[in-house]
Amino acid sequence: MTGSTKPAGTTTVYDQVGIREDLEDIIYDISPMDTYFMSNIGRTRATNVTHEWQTDELRAAVATNQAIEGGDFSAVTTVATVRLKNYTSIARKDFVISGTADAVRTAGRAEETAYQTVKQGKELKRDVETHLLAMTSSVTAGSAAKARIGAGVESFIWETQHIKGSTQTTSTTPAPVGGLPQVTVDGSLTALTLTMFTDALQQAWANGGETDTVLVGPVLQAKITTFTGIATRFSDVRSRSQAQIINSADVFVSPFGSHNIRLSRYMRATTVLCLDMSTWAVAWLRPIFTENVAKTGDATKKLILGEYCLVGKAPTANTKITGAAPA
Repeated sequence: MTGSTKPAGTTTVYDQVGIREDLEDIIYDISPMDTYFMSNIGRTRATNVTHEWQTDELRAAVATNQAIEGGDFSAVTTVATVRLKNYTSIARKDFVISGTADAVRTAGRAEETAYQTVKQGKELKRDVETHLLAMTSSVTAGSAAKARIGAGVESFIWETQHIKGSTQTTSTTPAPVGGLPQVTVDGSLTALTLTMFTDALQQAWANGGETDTVLVGPVLQAKITTFTGIATRFSDVRSRSQAQIINSADVFVSPFGSHNIRLSRYMRATTVLCLDMSTWAVAWLRPIFTENVAKTGDATKKLILGEYCLVGKAPTANTKITGAAPA
């Protein structure tokens, strides 16, 4: 091989001292930041750690509401509103950066404190999204030694709105007790079918819901792609342009409307959420903020904090399937 030997005494990089570090002045972060649910539902204000609201619904329509001419007054019994509530939870990130860490010259960021403030804030936002979509009930009011835990979406979709497969063992979410959502009980792991999926969409529609969004993980999204009713199969292609083959579902069209299929990185992999997004909101007791903590030495202390709870304005307008598998 040409050049396979070197002259005696040749200095190479293996002999050099003082070669400058070749470090790019950028930090690559591929972590996802798509908090779709929190970013697309309503926002309201909480004024207490227990946030309450009321829901109501009309009686079922009947075809027999005909009165005789001149008939006497006969009042019907009115139905009271339903009072629901949730506990606010505190999401928090604390960090400390030494004075020296901020003073040294760093690659990819001008100052460590500023960089960590942005990074920790992004992490907290993802934590909130994960909690909102989680199977957590609001049965923990908290204490001096225990954090309050508010309910997530799954616990707000209860009873008949929890769709069960024909071969699935009991899967239930009890109705709220004292206005507080309860814990979901998953049934056996069962293959997700078109029948189960359309049953869920139909049940939400029957209760007045307009299911505009279906949240799923990637495995179940791939399964839904195979169902009859997928609208996005073709894409317009310009003349002499390369054709596109579409093998994923963006929109599912059913007799009950058009439903956007949205991937979520933060919900349970075996759950399908059929949601009317207009029926959800986040109530903020303390919207996310950053605060400096008193110095006790040569370091900067910061905390990022938000206090919030999920509000199910009309839970029965939504449905869910749990314990779902692709096959």
